[in-house]
Amino acid sequence: VRKCVDGSMDLPLCISERGKNCSGPPRTENGDITTLSEKLYKSGSSVEFRCQKYYAMEGQNRSFCDNGTWTKVPICLDPCMIPRTELESQKIDVKDGTNASEYIFVQRGHSIELTCRIGYALEADSSQSASKIHCDETPSVIPKCKEITCNPPRISNGSFRAQRTIYHDGDLIRIHCDSGFILESNEEKVVECTINGWSPSPKCVQIQCPTPEVRNGRIEPRQSQYVYNNEIEITCRKYVIFVVRQRKYISKCTANGWDPTPDCHEIQCLPPEVRNGLIQPSQSLYMYNDEIEITCYRVPFFIRNKKMVSKCTANGW
Repeated sequence: VRKCVDGSMDLPLCISERGKNCSGPPRTENGDITTLSEKLYKSGSSVEFRCQKYYAMEGQNRSFCDNGTWTKVPICLDPCMIPRTELESQKIDVKDGTNASEYIFVQRGHSIELTCRIGYALEADSSQSASKIHCDETPSVIPKCKEITCNPPRISNGSFRAQRTIYHDGDLIRIHCDSGFILESNEEKVVECTINGWSPSPKCVQIQCPTPEVRNGRIEPRQSQYVYNNEIEITCRKYVIFVVRQRKYISKCTANGWDPTPDCHEIQCLPPEVRNGLIQPSQSLYMYNDEIEITCYRVPFFIRNKKMVSKCTANGW
């Protein structure tokens, strides 16, 4: 069975088994014969070839004696040779490493990945630090690497202490944003010089606070967005109170969000601890204005009354 690949097909080779014998097979440059050597080879017999290290074989690895003549022998293609001195001059390392010879050999049809040394990037594409070289019939072009550098950033609504005129890969600077502004996407306030420039981008943006959702209360003024130092007034509805036990209070937009947190809680009371007595009704939680009746086991615990009523208020029972 033969299969058509890219418009061509290898047809079977028919060899005469009763023809003339062949003398020793022809040699192929940079290749060796791996089968045992004989003085004469019968028609139909074959020898096998193997290319030397780094050389790629083109053609069949066997040659047959066909009625006194050898069929075509394979060719061993030269590898690509990359001088290490050229790589070193371009600040390039070979990924995965190789032996310590004067040259790096790449077999024909294969590729090798070259990587710029730490702190360097490709001159042709500064966002990349690695490039592949494919070994074919054309001369190999060695990429060039350049040092990764960053210019001092220009920061609107902020500043930093400039210590040099040029920065290198891995250098850090601390950004100080003006009052009411914060470094975008970076709580550490530090940016780093990288292959893609300063990361994250040293950008000071205005501090903003979202419109809070206050259950059981309203806010004034109500806007879609608030900025640094804006204030809102929260009014809790009746029988609902804020932690500070005020129905109205002011919250301010700060670098950490709203302060205090806009919130209204329903007034609730936990069951009181009554020693030597009983409370009715018994519940796990009581709401504003709920009443309980406390009955003492012995009359002397309450002056004149064996029972008393207590109400849940904003200040407790």
